[in-house]
Amino acid sequence: MGPQGGEERRFEVVAWMADRRMVLYVPAIEAATSVRDMTDADEAARGLIADLTGLEPVAIRCDIRVGRAGGMGGVGGGGGPAGYAD
Repeated sequence: MGPQGGEERRFEVVAWMADRRMVLYVPAIEAATSVRDMTDADEAARGLIADLTGLEPVAIRCDIRVGRAGGMGGVGGGGGPAGYAD
């Protein structure tokens, strides 16, 4: 069952490997989580976004790309958010 009234929201999610986990960073809400397996990435990202925004998980769509969050002023020159090692 989809969201009511077409209130779907799309979020960019940037994913990269760190310490044997896949980090999932959502620039729009400046928040991150991690998973051990990429197959869990969409559900984990939607859960994070839902928890922090109050949106219903079924109304959230994630565009996940593997790379680094550019221009975020991270550590090690990698461009990721502070606190996540390259």
